[in-house]
Amino acid sequence: MKKFMMSVTVMAVLLLVAGSHVIAAEITNVDVISGPFGTGSYVLSSALEELSKTHHPWLRINASETPGLVFNTKKLNKEPELKKNMFMSYTVGINYLATHGLKPFDQTYPSALLLANYNLGAVWLASLNSKIQNQKDLDGKKIAIGRGTQILWAIEPELIIRHGWGMSDKIKIQYVGTKPAARALLDGLVDAGIIGGYADPIRGQLKASPQTIELLASGKKLYHVSWGKSAVQKVIDKGMPIAHLKLDVNTIEGQDKPLEVFCDPIAWCAYPEFDEKLAYEVVKMIIAQVDKFKDFHALGNLMSPQSLVYGWDEKRIHPGALRAYKEAGIIK
Repeated sequence: MKKFMMSVTVMAVLLLVAGSHVIAAEITNVDVISGPFGTGSYVLSSALEELSKTHHPWLRINASETPGLVFNTKKLNKEPELKKNMFMSYTVGINYLATHGLKPFDQTYPSALLLANYNLGAVWLASLNSKIQNQKDLDGKKIAIGRGTQILWAIEPELIIRHGWGMSDKIKIQYVGTKPAARALLDGLVDAGIIGGYADPIRGQLKASPQTIELLASGKKLYHVSWGKSAVQKVIDKGMPIAHLKLDVNTIEGQDKPLEVFCDPIAWCAYPEFDEKLAYEVVKMIIAQVDKFKDFHALGNLMSPQSLVYGWDEKRIHPGALRAYKEAGIIK
């Protein structure tokens, strides 16, 4: 009888322990909306989904394609109940336009908060004319930049020309798109064009964008024009929270002088309503697995623990994410 009672007790304890493990391992699903199929935002968000399946005991991130990052803003604010369990691909530039109700938005939206950067887009101007090497040389000249709706490739550069340089009435800006800008420069239709790529500011690396690669492949000498640190700061002071970035010599092929440019952090962001514990778990996993994103996309090579927060003030980081960064020693 004693043996029987002991066996029953042991079985009960085992069942309780097993039950506790089941509860501890209960799956929690979180959604991330990314960008169009094939973009870095889409691929790296899909990578985040895969990493959650293989490297977290209970968190499962489900990534979905969307028409774009502006759409993400509108969706989460149109369906606010999603904010508790959904985050998105986003940029500081889009956040600025959204919070100020500027095009392509027709109303103001609340500010989102950082979870983690996954790209840092950096752009500047280049010319094939050896007499164009600084902003003063562009007085009266024609330049080609991105389409008017492209934030990194058009809106932010135009803000630097207007507020940073004070030359919006002295430079003829053509809003043509990134690839047409490169073609216009090669064909001699403009004096300078927008180029750039995606940067790791911590290790001083940059992956050139497609139209920049096209220009480099032409074999023609490119003369790079810095925005200038003070010009970038003037735009920041106006409220657009881009970040200053210095590119050392030969960061890009043939670059024979340092460049003072700007970058726009491209990131996973959430609204304040996003569950703090989930934000902590998502970011803790990203920090731990940051070196694995390169297995999914070349842009993953530009990700590092320190680059995850580059360009963001602490007050603009989600509280759960901030706790993870402080625990990891990335933010003191």
